[in-house]
Amino acid sequence: MFTAARVRLLAVTCTALFMAMLDNLVLGVALPSIQKSFNASMSDLQWFMNAYTLAFSVLLIPFSVLGERFGRKKMFLAGVALFTLGSALSGLSESSIQLILSRALQGIGGAAIVPLSLTLVNAAFPEKMRAAALGIWSGISGLGLSVGPLVGGLIVEGAPWQLIFWVNVPVGVLALALGPVWLNESTGEKKPVDPLGILLLGAGLFGIVFGLERGNSDGWGSLTVVGSLLGGALLLLVFYLWERTRKQPFVRFAFFRNAKYSAYIFAGFWMNAGIFGSIFLLTLFLQQAQGYSALGAGVREMAWTGCTMIAAPLAGLAVSKVGNRAVLSLGLLLQTLALLGFAVLILSLGVDFPFGYQAPLMMLAGTGMGLSFTPLAHGILSSVPEESSGEASGISNATRELGGVFGIAISGLIFESGSAVRTPADFGDHIVPALLASAVMIALGLLSVLLFTGSRAPRKVPANEPIETAEAKI
Repeated sequence: MFTAARVRLLAVTCTALFMAMLDNLVLGVALPSIQKSFNASMSDLQWFMNAYTLAFSVLLIPFSVLGERFGRKKMFLAGVALFTLGSALSGLSESSIQLILSRALQGIGGAAIVPLSLTLVNAAFPEKMRAAALGIWSGISGLGLSVGPLVGGLIVEGAPWQLIFWVNVPVGVLALALGPVWLNESTGEKKPVDPLGILLLGAGLFGIVFGLERGNSDGWGSLTVVGSLLGGALLLLVFYLWERTRKQPFVRFAFFRNAKYSAYIFAGFWMNAGIFGSIFLLTLFLQQAQGYSALGAGVREMAWTGCTMIAAPLAGLAVSKVGNRAVLSLGLLLQTLALLGFAVLILSLGVDFPFGYQAPLMMLAGTGMGLSFTPLAHGILSSVPEESSGEASGISNATRELGGVFGIAISGLIFESGSAVRTPADFGDHIVPALLASAVMIALGLLSVLLFTGSRAPRKVPANEPIETAEAKI
């Protein structure tokens, strides 16, 4: 039963979650206005976006594990405070460097809000109600991420760009006022703090994400990109070897020996890779190939995001009836078919066709996204002990964030290959292979779910079991 206390918890966690997810993409349409205000360079514009993404993706796992030790409520509210402060400082920024640093502070706060909001919801609901609650959480998460460009466009059309950040401040203050009263404290496995492990993990993820972010602009063979990717991979390898020596590792790699857990983690990576890469290019397609304004494109994409918002809570109910595997497989299949449909539509009709032709495909993709978020979250959390749910949430969100960065990089690389894009028709020629690649990425996620999430119940590795013993048993 959704008691008043649980409804209040959902209200606080999901409000903060929406705020954090919204700021992943809300800034994009405001970049031209900000460029004029600060006389910013192209490098500055990239850092306005990347500062948030880098801080967010690098700190998801550390904040999740620290929340298990010191208290999920405490770390969540600390994240809300940092995000709110970062938003206010962003609105007050008078130079590019101030905005970049403020955006990084927002990303640090978001890295605590997103995974710990999921862990708080998971801990507050009994198992029979958990899928429905996670469906609401997933719907809010997807909605915040999806409507970012639309909200940014609406604000920039009639107000200064600073308002994009100021709208977060009253929301954050309200969450900080209600959170101490409406949220219950919970903890997980109290691992010893591992400063070296945190440093290795954070630096390794930073190198990978930075390399992927810079690949298309700097060139994939440039020293900066190659050095960042190789350096990040090496640091992550050292992190893995370091963790193997510890009795209570910061990240329990033994969980990856559980086929279901690994399948859900990889499915999340490939789904985000395919869908982020395609949304990025299809948003540009509406504007640069079909001539819609930024606001016009955002309004039309509501056909996509609206279906995501509706389908995600329904997915929670469906998971309770038919299980994670069936719902997630359907969601991934619908997204794959939608992207293939976009490619066929552009191949058949070129770029000059009414929006009504693509609206059904957007609705299909949005429904697939909504059906995927909940079973991904529920499948991962149900594969580990409850006291390790924060760690699992952090790993899940971090790998999905990496998937999104990877997908945008690969789709952009495919799109930019070959001849220059000079006309709308050229745009159509270039986007088709990128959409096909995105469809293949999502299909890889679907394949992992079909092959490795069978009906046999997974063995949950006890959180206090030594990693060597756990790996031998799974």
